[in-house]
Amino acid sequence: MARWNYFNRGDHYSEWHRKFEGIAMIDVDSVECCQVCYEPLAIIEVAMDKGQNKAYTLVKKIADKMQLPGFVVLYTAEQDEITQFRIKRVSPQVSKTYRIAEPELWLSYLKSLQDSCKSCSIDNIEW
Repeated sequence: MARWNYFNRGDHYSEWHRKFEGIAMIDVDSVECCQVCYEPLAIIEVAMDKGQNKAYTLVKKIADKMQLPGFVVLYTAEQDEITQFRIKRVSPQVSKTYRIAEPELWLSYLKSLQDSCKSCSIDNIEW
């Protein structure tokens, strides 16, 4: 977390945390999880797309340690509707470029994560 809040005001905890030297915090934007068992499926850094390159160091470290896919997901929205994503995979390998994706394609990938939950596979159910 940045030492100073450059936009308006954060939540109470982040404002409290900023008061102290010698401690650091970065928020994690999204942990995709299984809707049945809540097993984490992917770690994602999310932001509105303004043409920027987004930092992803912590997302990569967490995803690597958990052996999960990690992504930076930048979105474009019009009238409260997401119209496009710009996605970069950052774990296990870092993609060189962002990939443009329509919302339906990203949704399809997220659904495939749900379908591939290892904790919920038929082989892991105790009968």
